Amino acid sequence: MPEGRTQRLQQAAAAFILEADEAALEADPARVSRRLGLSLADQQSFDQQLPAWLTYRELARMSLLEPLETMFPVLMALLGPKDWAICTQAFLDARLVRSPHYRDIAPTFLGWLAENRWGQARWPFLLELAHAEVLEVLVARYPDSELPGGLQEEPDADTFLAWNAATQVVSYTHAVHRASEANPIPEARPTQLLAYRDAEGVVFLMELTSATASLLVQARTIPVAEAAAALGLTDLEPVLTLLRDLRQKGALDGFSPIPLT
Repeated sequence: MPEGRTQRLQQAAAAFILEADEAALEADPARVSRRLGLSLADQQSFDQQLPAWLTYRELARMSLLEPLETMFPVLMALLGPKDWAICTQAFLDARLVRSPHYRDIAPTFLGWLAENRWGQARWPFLLELAHAEVLEVLVARYPDSELPGGLQEEPDADTFLAWNAATQVVSYTHAVHRASEANPIPEARPTQLLAYRDAEGVVFLMELTSATASLLVQARTIPVAEAAAALGLTDLEPVLTLLRDLRQKGALDGFSPIPLT
């Protein structure tokens, strides 16, 4: 089969699956193949195999949309059935899903929301809400990495923080991690979270003060004592106690005599 025809057939199949108007496809199954300049015989095959094509369309769309419904239940509750359908169809129209793995669909959708800004004029917290829903999964699935050499188990004034590879500090303008399907509109308040996983791979979210969040970020590149002093934290012992606790929980791999980032 000539390469050009193969590509056009693939494009026609993708369009049959992804286009929104199923009624128009039922009324004229060959419309997409005709638009792509396929032969009359190829166009007729869409007519002749319509029941099979409609079944394939249903299964393929289900495979694309079910991971989103599973990953973003609070966002789906916020939008309601009508707007959720509009949103997900707009995502399908963008033709961004390239990976063969289901696990990549939700992150691709999140990236599309960030770039497209769909719905964010109406719901300014929408992107944050979607990010918070996928955050735990991203942390859980983050690849393991080898520990850098020379780490200490105990922090001191002159050490730098060595975060675990999966650890993240995130800042939101709304308390989106508190939203639920029953109450999907989050409180508008600045929120900082530490997302990490323990040795067993269990993910935890810890709310942080602004000072603590800043300390954890800054102390990766400047010594602990210097980072604490910059934030007005003159008593270092509570800071060191917190850092010991975070290492025991798995958020930190340890403490380095040199910056690692």
